[in-house]
Parts: sequence; structure tokens; C-alpha cells
Amino acid sequence: MNLYYLGPKGTFSYLASQKYLPENEADYIPKSNLYEVVQSVQDYPGSIGIVPIENSIEGTINIIADGLANQNIYALDEIHLNIQFALYGLRGTECSQLDKVYSIAPAISQTSNFIAEHDYQIGYTESTVQSLDYIDAHTGAIAPMGLTDIHNHNISALAQNIEDFPHNVTRFLVIGSQLELSETATDTMLLITPKEDRAGLLATILNTFAIFNINLSWIESRPLKTQLGMYHFFVQADTPLNDELHKVIKILETLDYQVKLIGSFNKSI
Repeated sequence: MNLYYLGPKGTFSYLASQKYLPENEADYIPKSNLYEVVQSVQDYPGSIGIVPIENSIEGTINIIADGLANQNIYALDEIHLNIQFALYGLRGTECSQLDKVYSIAPAISQTSNFIAEHDYQIGYTESTVQSLDYIDAHTGAIAPMGLTDIHNHNISALAQNIEDFPHNVTRFLVIGSQLELSETATDTMLLITPKEDRAGLLATILNTFAIFNINLSWIESRPLKTQLGMYHFFVQADTPLNDELHKVIKILETLDYQVKLIGSFNKSI
């Protein structure tokens, strides 16, 4: 089975993939961006992808939310990964000798205090590990802490745990091109789309879940991309696809909402 992830080897997506399925049980195929991961899963039925959907500091990863909404992919499972960053540079270099750091936008954002403290200029790359390629005497890279497979042995960690907040967690989804309902599901993800704009759209959705005492652990609105002010809503319910949830879906459909089942899976923490 092919497993697609945002590469190269050593990225947080790679670490999440290892947590889910060892390399000897799948063919790991790195991709240069998240769009390619989603597209590969859609193009090759039977494959899976490991993609970030939400960070506890930065919030939702919009490209993945839009992929779930607009492409033929589904959520099969969930993985939580602690996010810890280090600053890498040439061995023997001091942090004060660097002028600029490279990384992906979320990593830059999640280490903004450290960057501001040292007055570093910023450069962006497509993956955290790719940022290591930019290292020189005055340039550093922000990448996952604990990288051991660094091809250039002249590179080392100059500072560790440089993230702004200590409790930094990213939630990853395992995605596939076919809907699979877990028999041991703990959570169910839905996409709810109103057919017209009217007052109380979101309140109606929330109240319907509340009637059946169903807690929502994730609520996210995304533009419909049809006209300004029109949205659909992702919700993740702390329940399997049981009778109560079926009743919620039936009520929402009666109230002129379109409901798409994105996945019902066992949340791994």
C-alpha cells in the first residue's frame, strides 16, 4: 500500500506517518506539498495519505479542509503529534551569528517569539527538512527537534524547544479515496452545507447537536467559493455514527442542510 506524506524524510508528516504505520508495512512516498498528497490519494485508490488538519496554536490547515470539502477524499483515522522545534545551523555556530532562518510558514509562526528575540530575517520553504539545505555561516533552519538523519554532518541543533508554547500539538488525518467506517469509532466528522443564507444557520446546527447531548470537538467554517458570505461548516462529533447522530443528520437535512459524511474513526491520542 502506498502512503503519501509531505516530505522529505524527517518532517512532522513523516513522524506522524511512522506513528501510524511503520515503513516496513507501507511504501512511503514523499510529496513536495500538501496539495500533491491529497491529489495522489484521489488518483490512486487503495492508497492513504497522512496530512495535518489542525494545530493547537495555528488552527485549521485550510488546504486540507478544502480538499475534504471539494475532492473525493475521506478521513479514515486521526493521529496526534507533539510539535517541538529546534534551530539548526553549522556545527560550532552561535545563535547570535545568524542573520536569517528558513522554514515553512506554520513553523515560522509557531516560533515567532524566538525569531523576534534574535531579530532574524525570515525565508520560506515547502517543508521543514528542506530548510536545512539553506544553512550556511549566517543562515539557520527551523525544523523538528531530534533530527538524527541529517546528511550534512556539519549541521547540528543550536537551540531546542524554541516553540512559542510548550503544549503544541498537531492533529493529523489519515485520508483515503473511499469512505471506511471504523467499528470502534469514537468520532465522526461531517461537512454541513446550508442551501441558502438565512439568520441562525450556525445556531440551528449547534442546537440540533445539543438536543441529543452530542459534544463537538471541532467546528470550522470555510467559504463555499461561490459568493461572498456563503460558508459551509465542518464539525467533529465525539460519538460514533449511532442512532442519535443519524437523527441529527436527518433533522438537518429536513431543515435544508446538505450533510456529507467525511469519516467515522477511532481517534488516537
